[in-house]
Amino acid sequence: MSKLELQKIQKDYPEFSLDLNLSVNEGEFLTIIGPSGSGKSTLLNIIAGLDSPAHGSILLDGRDITSTPPQKRGISMVFQDYALFPSMNVEKNIAWAMKIRKVKASERHSAAAQLLSLVNLSGYGKRKVTTLSGGEAQRVALARALSSDPSILLLDEPLSALDANLRRRLRDEVRRIHDSSPSLTTVYVTHDREEAFAISDRIAIIKDGRLEMADTPENIYRNPATLFCAYFTGEGTALSADLFNLSIPADTIFFRPEDVLVKEEPFFADSDSYIILDECEVISSEYLGRCYILGLNYKGHRILAESSVFPQKRHVSIYISKNRLLFFKDGVNIS
Repeated sequence: MSKLELQKIQKDYPEFSLDLNLSVNEGEFLTIIGPSGSGKSTLLNIIAGLDSPAHGSILLDGRDITSTPPQKRGISMVFQDYALFPSMNVEKNIAWAMKIRKVKASERHSAAAQLLSLVNLSGYGKRKVTTLSGGEAQRVALARALSSDPSILLLDEPLSALDANLRRRLRDEVRRIHDSSPSLTTVYVTHDREEAFAISDRIAIIKDGRLEMADTPENIYRNPATLFCAYFTGEGTALSADLFNLSIPADTIFFRPEDVLVKEEPFFADSDSYIILDECEVISSEYLGRCYILGLNYKGHRILAESSVFPQKRHVSIYISKNRLLFFKDGVNIS
């Protein structure tokens, strides 16, 4: 296993400036998320050696590899477009890096067969890559990246071109392959927050080239470091703290839709446990299959609430769980 450390990485680009520190633990599956243009793919390119930082260091197991050529870093990368060689069949694509290292043909053949089995494509070696489906091409690209036995595997939005059902299946495959390779540390970039929550040990959120937060999926969702992280990782409502008699130095409170009870009839609730708001008008709804997400108007403020049924009345009462409230001051979590 290998530990990756990015120390004071800095570089200016026309769109943004990269300036951050980030560590990836041995054997970890870390996913990087953030808005378009925030620096996610740029950061992967710097780790891979395809781009160089103006300042800072990249350490692999304590060894400085900032100036090490890409082919000598022990790092492999799967690109968004897979970058398979159309003139080669599947086996030759996978064995290409081994051929460059002058591995014997018999060993290349055996290793390619093992990798195809790992990605559930046994028997595909002689197929032309131009005949593969998107999901099959993604798996071949993954097998090729693993053929050099990397200590770090980088994946740059590898599922973005696939349909939703196939993405769901293949993200589980990516995680399974990571878990099947005990010496592997994986850094994964995606724009899909659901994908990130589903497969990651930790998630790093980047905004404008800066690291906003890095933590477990549960901690990021339930205790986001900033209001940006709160909104970026899921639905929620932010209200001015002045609306409530709360004796804390916050300017904003935030809560998730599932932390709100929606009631059409009188409901006994302890005011020490809930913020109770009556006469909330139902102004919108979104059916998600398992529940409705309701948009409610309370004195000109929009509140999101989750409900298992669609209210029959236009006005409802809501009960916001106090122990689920998050408190922010100038956009920073002070809970």
